[in-house]
Amino acid sequence: MLTSLERKLELILKLLDKLTLKGSKGIPTIVEGKKDLVALRTIGVHGRIICVKNSGKILVDLLDDVKSEEVTLLVDFDESGVFLAKRITSYLEGKGVKVDTVLWREARALMRRDVKDIEGVPSYLEKLKKRVNIKGQVIQSEQ
Repeated sequence: MLTSLERKLELILKLLDKLTLKGSKGIPTIVEGKKDLVALRTIGVHGRIICVKNSGKILVDLLDDVKSEEVTLLVDFDESGVFLAKRITSYLEGKGVKVDTVLWREARALMRRDVKDIEGVPSYLEKLKKRVNIKGQVIQSEQ
């Protein structure tokens, strides 16, 4: 039987696998900034990643450059991220682009108490893996 930490880790890793699969199918991922891009690359997410901040372009101009039928949205989990997600979704859906927010909503539900932004995910995963491993060692030594 999995502990709650093991279950949480398993769910997060499955989300990352889904994100990687979408990227391998050519579906771009939209993140806020370059640190988010670096964080996703650090944890093995590949494919096209679009940063909407710090690109030197106005958000609308940047979104007009999106030439995909579908995108995955993965912005920060805080209030400004929620606001940005609504703006991006509204604009892109108005252009006929399908905006997948399912992974973002699931990740937010799983991590938002512990992580406020995408750039914090790699260190959170490492801490969670260590806690699960330590807990597993304790269980093994009690047997």
